[in-house]
Amino acid sequence: MIIMALRTYRSGPLQVAEIECYGCKGLSSLEDKRCRTCVLEQLGAQNLVDQVTLRRAYKRVYCSSELSKLARTLAVLKQLIFDRASYAVSEKGKCEGCVDKRCRELIEQWGKLLEAPHDFSPIEKLAKKYSRLKGECAKCTERYFLKLLASARTGLAGITAIQNADGMNYDEVFAARVMPFFVEGIYHPPGHRLKLLETYELAERRGTVRIYEQLDRPLPFYQLDLPELKMPAEHLQLLDDAYKFETTAKPGHARFAFPTRISGFLDDWYNVLLHILRERSDVKIPSGELRELAKQMSGWLTYRWLEPLSYDDKLTDIYIPAPPELQPIRVVHERWDMCETGIHWTTPALLGFGETLASRLATSFDEVRPQLDIEIPELGMRLFLSRYPAIWSRSIAISVRKRRRRAWTQPLFLERGTLTPLASSLVSNLVRRGASAFIIGEMGSAKTSEVETLVPEIGPHQRIIAFQDTEELHLEEFVAHGYSIENVRIADAEHLQRQIDAFLRGGAAYWLITEVRAMEAVRAALGAAARQGSQPIVSSFHARSKREMFDLVCRIMRLHDAAYKYVDLVVSTARFSTPTGTIRRIIEVAEVLKDWDDKPKYAEIFTDDRKRDLLVQKNFLRGDRTLLKRLNSFDLSKLNVLDAAKRLNFLPPERGGSQLVPTICKRFAIDERNFLTCILAEAKMKSDLLGLARRTGDTSYLELPFVSRAYDAYFSFVKENAPEYERVLTRWQSWLKTL
Repeated sequence: MIIMALRTYRSGPLQVAEIECYGCKGLSSLEDKRCRTCVLEQLGAQNLVDQVTLRRAYKRVYCSSELSKLARTLAVLKQLIFDRASYAVSEKGKCEGCVDKRCRELIEQWGKLLEAPHDFSPIEKLAKKYSRLKGECAKCTERYFLKLLASARTGLAGITAIQNADGMNYDEVFAARVMPFFVEGIYHPPGHRLKLLETYELAERRGTVRIYEQLDRPLPFYQLDLPELKMPAEHLQLLDDAYKFETTAKPGHARFAFPTRISGFLDDWYNVLLHILRERSDVKIPSGELRELAKQMSGWLTYRWLEPLSYDDKLTDIYIPAPPELQPIRVVHERWDMCETGIHWTTPALLGFGETLASRLATSFDEVRPQLDIEIPELGMRLFLSRYPAIWSRSIAISVRKRRRRAWTQPLFLERGTLTPLASSLVSNLVRRGASAFIIGEMGSAKTSEVETLVPEIGPHQRIIAFQDTEELHLEEFVAHGYSIENVRIADAEHLQRQIDAFLRGGAAYWLITEVRAMEAVRAALGAAARQGSQPIVSSFHARSKREMFDLVCRIMRLHDAAYKYVDLVVSTARFSTPTGTIRRIIEVAEVLKDWDDKPKYAEIFTDDRKRDLLVQKNFLRGDRTLLKRLNSFDLSKLNVLDAAKRLNFLPPERGGSQLVPTICKRFAIDERNFLTCILAEAKMKSDLLGLARRTGDTSYLELPFVSRAYDAYFSFVKENAPEYERVLTRWQSWLKTL
């Protein structure tokens, strides 16, 4: 047996013992009797610990403090065994030989007790042997030696974990968790009865997510199955060798002064090392797999648990409570809301992670600056870290706001039932022709996502300026697909006015305002746009109702009521909890009328039918009721657009209908019936995209790359053939069939 080095340290509220098992022939598992002997012998010399970690290429963490208690019990027993006073009252005379014999017999059993402390048979055999004595030795034996054996038996039996000796699995009893060496923290399986709710694969084969209902607990369980947790031993060993690889010179292309480049450098560095080590060994791993191993390694070393979680586009928030050793990470799922994960990070690892992130901002994360607010754009995350929260003075808490890895589109909203093709077409046509819109709702109701979906609706031919203090919009993706969009980060509200003036001189543009928390910044942008009169605004606000929205703009921001009249549409969002999970919906599209003085007036164009979970037109169209009902659906494939336009009309303003529609038609010299046909044709086009995705089971038809292609094709047909929308739709259908 090789005794390996042991060290103890604190991890938040826990005391942890760690044993380096490199160089040992054991299995680094308590299932191996050699490892049991090594671990129990070393732990017995330490104070009680809460966890024990055996480290090798993989690490095995024992999460039960019972293991330390067992080791301490054995240590006490060892002292008794080697104390000759425990065997008889005196060693003189005839007792001396008897004590030598009994001491020798019990010491011979000591190794067996370390190898199998659950097996009391060696003690019981000795007790049975010496309980048969008679004469003057019987009393002495019963008083000392048998009492010693009984104490040993009772002490070991008092360890709850080993009370059931039959078929004992040490890894199971002491809650072993096995992970690769580079994974920080512990991943626990669910501990309650489960019912599977949903399962899906992450992008780029990053892993599998399973959502379970915990039958004995109100929160669902979020299980993340990652390929690295099931990595073949030879792959893991190669990574471990690369991690321990020693070099005497700094790589020439390393740029550690730029923290954002560390991930890319590590990816390339480990890819090179893995190729070198593969050539030195008998391992046969293809180069493509080596690149994947290097990517996994660099991702974990740079971003830890946040890297795999970033691939789940259904997560909106991640919470790491303090202390992370005692409370698992929780995630907010777009469908199942708050979920437990079973992932327990560690305080030292989180503190180190925070300090690494702080280097990005050339600041510190320490006792002097215990809070850190930072973005990780490559993961689509914004983090707020709080060091040493009041309750847990030596720990850390983190909250993460997560955006989708790819841009949102209106067809994606259609697929989720957030709005209908008809409502999408109306709002898009109005915004496209210069209408301003406020998107309102509570936190987590998809306000900012709705703002983002309007970028493709506005189109690549328009100039768009985005005001944001958090990286919410996927600007680089939009630019890559031909959209003209500029990013104005609201870092200093005092300098914003000069920025706004510069943009005003630059000509007309659409202004998108998303999640700007500085009131002065919002006030400046809204006021300037209203004064100029040519800057359509699409903005998201935390407001539960139109009344709150008005109070926010005109009472809290202190803009004049006329600034509120500059807004044309208020799109209200909400989220609902249902038996099948959380859903997010647009529940109202209202037009802000212009003929009011103190209290705003609205025309409710679309409203929520909660019983049917449907956004239905209210004060928009009039005509055939059967046709109107049909237009509220998601499937418009059989709609005859020209026939429908003849049988329907816009509801006039004097009967509660839109004032904006006739105003736009007059401004752009469009016949109202042609405008209605345009809206219906676009609704059918979007319904066709949704139908294509559902028929093929391929949601990529709803993502930005294809949506941009489809919109470009459709609107080029409109430009060439409008107002002949029958020809537009014929060419559109032909284009769609060529895919």
